[in-house]
Amino acid sequence: MKKIRCVIVEDEAIARQILDKYLAELSDFELLATFDNPVLAQTYLRENAVDLLFLDIEMPGLNGLSLLRSLQTPPRVIITTAYREYALEGYDLNAVDYLLKPISFERFQTALYKLFELNAFTPKIAPATEAAPAFLYFKSGNKWVQVFLDDILYIEGLSNYVKIVGSKGTTVVYQKMSYLEEKLPNRLFLRIHKSYIVGLNKIKALYSNELEVDGKLLPVGEKYRPLIKALIEQQSI
Repeated sequence: MKKIRCVIVEDEAIARQILDKYLAELSDFELLATFDNPVLAQTYLRENAVDLLFLDIEMPGLNGLSLLRSLQTPPRVIITTAYREYALEGYDLNAVDYLLKPISFERFQTALYKLFELNAFTPKIAPATEAAPAFLYFKSGNKWVQVFLDDILYIEGLSNYVKIVGSKGTTVVYQKMSYLEEKLPNRLFLRIHKSYIVGLNKIKALYSNELEVDGKLLPVGEKYRPLIKALIEQQSI
């Protein structure tokens, strides 16, 4: 896969260094330039091809959102800021995600996961041609249980255990949600809340902050709503 070309626009030196360090650990990303001056960044972005922009909002000289609005063909954007109140405006401008400082590497990875889920780029680790397994084995008590992926309605996290709710029954296994989120095919399953993963083709209805799966309403976490909305819009007529 061609490397994803990135630019950082951030007036705080420590924040720039952290983002630079995080990107350096990911082989699929290439950092083209960093700017502490949004006006200089504006010129660069108008003259160079960029795939992904990490953008601060409160900066001297030019507000980050104003910079974004000034670009005729803006790249994908992940907002990085210390001010939570800008989140809604950022999403209105189709930001992929909104990272609140200080930014952990785990939260940084979640933002990039959303980027791939939006089909902005094809990740090397999950090529589209790779066939999804028909079933997986999960350890439940003293035995391994075969679970067909197409039968899974949703998965509910319960501390160090998870409850796999399927059309043919429920299986409780000793595992963490983060591990299952990584192992399950991301074109078949979606994390919607810190405690829930759902089968994409099992979603019957979407409400403002809930999803309906098999007659049950499941909560949607705030940080997952933009992604879910985007996925629903892709399949809408």
